[in-house]
Amino acid sequence: MAKEKSKTEHAITIKEVARLAGVSSATISRYLNGKMNRMSKETADKIEKIIQDTGFVANATARQLSTHISQLVAVVAADIDDYFSTEFFKGASSVLEQNGLTAILFDSNSDKQRELTNLKIINHQVFDGLIIQPLINNYPELRGLIRKELRTIILDRDLHTNDWITVETNNKAVSQKTAAYFLRQRFIKCVVISEAVAGTSTREDRLAGIRSIYPESQLIEIDNSRPFMKENEKKVLDIVKADRVAKHKTLFFFLKERLLLAFFPTFLHHNLLSAPDVAITAFSDTTIVEGLLPASKMIKQNPFLMGATAAEILSNQLKNNATEFNTKKNIVISAKLR
Repeated sequence: MAKEKSKTEHAITIKEVARLAGVSSATISRYLNGKMNRMSKETADKIEKIIQDTGFVANATARQLSTHISQLVAVVAADIDDYFSTEFFKGASSVLEQNGLTAILFDSNSDKQRELTNLKIINHQVFDGLIIQPLINNYPELRGLIRKELRTIILDRDLHTNDWITVETNNKAVSQKTAAYFLRQRFIKCVVISEAVAGTSTREDRLAGIRSIYPESQLIEIDNSRPFMKENEKKVLDIVKADRVAKHKTLFFFLKERLLLAFFPTFLHHNLLSAPDVAITAFSDTTIVEGLLPASKMIKQNPFLMGATAAEILSNQLKNNATEFNTKKNIVISAKLR
């Protein structure tokens, strides 16, 4: 447990942390900036323990931390390659700016280790608040990685906790509604295409909504760490071929727009975009897909509003020095099938 400093005690410096750890100040600086590839795990763990025990805060601004006058808010996106992440950051930063706060963007790049590094950096810098779209889907684990006094809003995830306010989409309900629409159009087979589902609440909820209508739906999971492969294309084409033999109409349901765009050349090349026995839908937030598939029904979220809502709640928490602004713990910004 970190020691509490008295008001008269001086703020510990990087040099003092380095002396206690038996390393150079440059090593401490690298640690604080997440550059731990040039030090052993033992050294990193030792530095972490000393920082916790001494209550060290980078730049010797512990007093700022306790009085919440830095006016900086960390915004952690799961992957800024996704339009959703960039749009929610725009919404958050615009509202924070209106409230005299500055948003600092951190990108986890769909990598949990990078998310851990981001959180370490945030913990050791002076931030008044945090808006995070976490990759870690376990509340106790994430709670242990964020310093207790840091005002935190969870975005686009359901961690099943009342300790933090969450702003999310009606993932299960809108997926269920969309699947039901296509079943009424007599698409009796459904293929779901997604990144790994387990451990990400948004994907789990979307799949659950689909399977409430299509209990036998087939799931194709794409490995984001590997380039788009011919085997993915072959899976889709084999499904279409088999379903045509069985005279089944097939719905391809993409849980992310980026995956639909990755498969688009395959559908185009094999004349599946206008085939009467093939339908395509997706969670799609840009106008790109509207232009490519103007006749298709897509699920539209509002990431800008989600980010703005999270920022409004956090801003009010900071203004009122309160842990919560709204008695509702879960705020839903509904997506719609269009």
